[in-house]
This record gives sequence, structure tokens and C-alpha cells, in this order.
Amino acid sequence: MPVSPDQVEYLAAVTADLYAGVERQLLELCARQLAAGLDAPGWAVAKLAALSPLRRAADVLLGALAGTVDTEVRHAVAEAYDAGRASALEELDALPDEDRRTVAERTPHARAVDRLAAETIDTVTSTHRGILRAVEDGYRQVVAEVTAAPLLGTETRRQATQQAMQRFADRGISSFRDRAGRRWSLTAYAEMAVRTSVARAATEAHMTTLADAGIDLVIVSNSPRECPLCRPWERRILSIGGPDGARTVEVEHALDDGRMIRVDVAGSLDEARRAGLQHPNCRHSVSSYTPGLTRVEEPEPDPAGYEAGQRQRAIERHIRRHKNRAAAATTPEAKRAAEAKVRQWQGAMRDHLAAHPDLRRLRHREQPGASNLPARTKTAPDDFMQAARVRAGDDGTLREMSDDQLGAAMRPGVLDDRARDRIATEADRRDREALLDRVRTGDLSAVADDDLAEAMRHGRAGDLARIAAEFDRRYPPEPLPAPARSGDAVEDLIADRAALDDLLAPAPDPDGWAALADDDTWAALVEQERAAQRTTRAARHAPTDEPEQVPRVTRRVARQMYDEYVMRQYLAAEEDLRGVLLNKQAEQAGHDPVSLFSGPARIAHARASDELRAWWAEHGRLTQAEFIESVTGERQRWAEGARKNESDHQNKR
Repeated sequence: MPVSPDQVEYLAAVTADLYAGVERQLLELCARQLAAGLDAPGWAVAKLAALSPLRRAADVLLGALAGTVDTEVRHAVAEAYDAGRASALEELDALPDEDRRTVAERTPHARAVDRLAAETIDTVTSTHRGILRAVEDGYRQVVAEVTAAPLLGTETRRQATQQAMQRFADRGISSFRDRAGRRWSLTAYAEMAVRTSVARAATEAHMTTLADAGIDLVIVSNSPRECPLCRPWERRILSIGGPDGARTVEVEHALDDGRMIRVDVAGSLDEARRAGLQHPNCRHSVSSYTPGLTRVEEPEPDPAGYEAGQRQRAIERHIRRHKNRAAAATTPEAKRAAEAKVRQWQGAMRDHLAAHPDLRRLRHREQPGASNLPARTKTAPDDFMQAARVRAGDDGTLREMSDDQLGAAMRPGVLDDRARDRIATEADRRDREALLDRVRTGDLSAVADDDLAEAMRHGRAGDLARIAAEFDRRYPPEPLPAPARSGDAVEDLIADRAALDDLLAPAPDPDGWAALADDDTWAALVEQERAAQRTTRAARHAPTDEPEQVPRVTRRVARQMYDEYVMRQYLAAEEDLRGVLLNKQAEQAGHDPVSLFSGPARIAHARASDELRAWWAEHGRLTQAEFIESVTGERQRWAEGARKNESDHQNKR
């Protein structure tokens, strides 16, 4: 009994229904999500914020689908393989029972089924990785289209949402792109892959069983409604294991021993399959050729039947399209209109089948997603779509867009000032990142001062160190004055601070900054105004003969200076005493040696080493009250007591 891919095509229907159901549920999820709050302000922002729940729901659906598909595909491939093997054994009925039993035992079964099933499952489920992204991209595109449509003044948001979802439903949830650049919906690709796999299983089992029985020649059937690809191979004799190309061979007659007859072989079976024979939807079968008994008739072309079959396929596509539109409808009116179209095309299908009784209705092909090659869809102009992405998207959308896409989004008259500001902000961010990358990895000698200053505002600690080193190279700092060595720690601190102030003093006075401007005219006007203001101030304040008073250090500044004094004393003592600052008890307790240089003398002397106490007797140790009194000249309440405590502890040594 011959076997054809068309005979086992029904085995792929369950898998196709599974994917069609998931695709319909995903479209319904998107439609419900988009329809909620259509008239509310901030709709686009709210819809983009709802991407995470949508993604989680889609992930749950696909997780459940993967486990079910594994079971169904293995069952379908095994059943198809058994069908092909059984067909071959029926053709071998003329063989003795023992020979047929030997063939059945030698024909591989479990291993071949597992191989074909594993290949199919991997092919189908590998597309799942792109489905979540396809749902998210389709959802984002609908939001972008809806946001952009009202700008043209032709549609309301509700109308634009329905139209965008209708386009989304028409093109399906695409998860795969083939070598020809065509995008396949997840249902169409899954159905095609499983149908191809079960057809391979049936024909491979059929041919393997015949080959194990020693049969090498097979003949192609004369099928009605043949397509142009299969027509050249109808009623042609092919070789299962022979070479490609037409040839004439001599074989022994099936009944007359020793009688040789000539047989015209059109080529190999693999050659015919590569040329299109037994493609998906093909109705041709191959059966064993018995030399001298099998009659080779001329094929009967049926182009009218082929056209009728193609018309049936077109009606099925219309039914599927409108079922998807009904699932993706965001308004009750759109849903009723789509369902009415479904009933209209189902009526057309009944009329067509009545006119062609040889055709049979395949209801699984009328379900959403079941199709042959996907249709190409027209897309909106790129600049318009990119502008819509900017308006509808969040900051993450702008980061995903390339520079060319952002440039295309600057469509005149479409984006408002806020959207243009967002693009400008993103462009500044990219320029800043590029500048920071250059600072971190490149040669800084070619970077301008202004760019280095900008990088300092946003760089990390390592970046700042490199930039500071580059500025030091370009503008070598003045050598610092030698530290004061008068022997009085307070006087030395004040002298060092005064020397540092003198070193930094040449900075221009703010009144003279105008002279540094690039615009000479503006600088002259500003300088003229500044001069007039200085003259007015001088006339307002009459000169006096009183001696100039030396600025007095305030208590607030004195407290800041005390921290510097403590650190200077600590560093000096550590260097002179080589780190021997704490006694053994304080060192074991983990006390900080810096704390010894401030606070009450009672605590400091209890924790200090003998060497440090002797160092204090020579260099002094001031509490904050004593230091403030020394630098401000104002008597402090606690200073006298601190001096007495220090003296008492020194006398105990």
C-alpha cells in the first residue's frame, strides 16, 4: 500500500491547534491590556509600564506549551512511522511469511522515531526564545502606532488601537525568519515543522522497509490537483538508493526467472524530493515497482483541480485572518464585525466545496495560525515609526534606538518640544559615555580642556585621578613653600596656612572676570560698568586715618583649624616615635592613636606610651579650648583647667 505525506498530515493538527490556541490567548492578552483605560491621560506610559505582567503571563503560557508539545510530537512521529512501515509490509505481502518477519525485525523503529522526534521538538521549541520578544515588540509597536496616529488628525485613540491590533493580528506573532527573509508566525512554523516531520517519518519508514526487502525501484502515483513542482514526476519510476539522473536499467522479471526487461528510471527518490516532490501539502505517494507487472500509465494533468485547491487555501486564509482579528479586537463593534466576516467566508467555503465534490474540508486549517508560507506585510515609513517610538516609549526605548533611528525620529512637525528634549538628553548621554570611554582608555593629550572638565563632572574616582594627572602635566603646579619650623605648633600651622593663601592669591578678582571674555565689545562694556560701580563705592565711603585692622580668626574657623592641628601633631609624633604611640593595654584594647591628641588629658595620658608622653612634654598637647584661645586671642572657659590637667599628668611621669 503506497503512503504519501498527505495521508499523515492529520497527525500535525493537534500540535497546530496547541500553537493556535496559545497565539490566540497571547493576542487576547495584548488586546485586553491595551483596551484598559483607553481614554485616560498618560495612556502610553501606563501601557508600557504594564509590559512586565504581560511578559510573565506569556512566559507561563509558553512553559505549559513546551511540555505538551514534547508529548504530542513524539506520539505523532511514532504513529506516522508505524503507518509508513505498515504500508510497506502490506506491499510485501507477496513475500514469504519468514522473509516478511525478517524484514520487520531488521527495520529500525525506536531509534529512528526518537531521532526524528528529537529533531522536530528542537526545531519547534527553539522558536520559543523569540516569542516573548515578539510579543513585547508587537505590543510596543501597537502603542507607538496608537500614539502617533492622532497626530495626523484622522483617528481617535480608540480607532487607532483597534486598527493597530488588527494589523498585529493579521501578521501574527512572528518568532522565526527563514533564509528568504520571510517571517513565520509561531503557529504556521510549528505546523509546518511537525507536518514535515511526520511526512518524513512515514516515507522514511516506507522506503527503509522496502529497501531492506531488496526493492530499489518505486513509482510515483498520479494524484489529482497536482502542483507544477510535482507534475514532472507523476508516474515516473525512481530509484531508492541509486544515483541521480535519468537512465535505463535491466532488471529481472518478477515472475519469469532469468528474463531481463528494460526499465526507464527518471532519477533517484532524493533527487525528486529536492526538486519539490512530497513537499508539505503534496498528495503524491510512492509504491514499490514490480518489474513486468506494474503498469506505467501516462499521467493525467489536472490544472483546474489545482486551481480549485488553491482557491480553498485562499478561503482558509481569510477565515483564519478574521478569527485572529476577532481575538485581537479591543472594542465590541470590531469583534462583531470580525465574527461576521468569519461566517461570511465560512459560507464561501461551503459553496466552493459544493461546486467541487472531490475536495474535502480541513477544519484544522481554518484555525488561527495554520498556513503555508507567511505573507509579506507593508510597513509604515521608517521616520514616522521612529518618531512614534520616541513619543510612546520610555527611556529604555530611546537607549535601544540607534543614532540613525533617533535622527529619523526628528520628523518635522511631528515631535513636540518635550520629545525633542528627550532625544537631546539621550544624545548628550551618549556623547558623555563616549567621552568617558575615551578618558578611561585613550590618550588624554588630545582631549580638550573643556572636555576634560566635563568628564570630571561625571567620572569615577579612577577617571578623576587620570584627568588630574593630565592637568598637572599641562599646567605644572607652583612648588609649595617649605613648612614653618618655629617650634610652636600653632604658629607653624598659621604660618603654613598664610603661605598657602599667598600662593593661591593671584586668582582674578570677580570684578575683572569680564576682561577674560572672548567677546571684546561685551568685555569692554562690562569693564566700563564695573569701573563706574567702583567709583561710586569709593565716593560713598570716605577714607579714614584709623590703622588697618588685621582680620581676626573666628571661633568657627578655629574649630576647623584644630582638626588640622591634631592631624599634624599625630603625623609628626608617629614619624618621630616610629609608631610607638599607645601603651600595651591600649594597643591590646584596639584604641585609635589619633584620639590621643585631642580630648581630656586624663584619658590621653592613661593610654599613651612613655615615649609619647615625653614627646608631648617637648612639643605640647592642646585641647580644643586651648587651641581656640591661642588663635583667637579670646579667653576660653575650659582652657585653664585643661592646662592644669596636662601639667599634673606630666608631673606624674
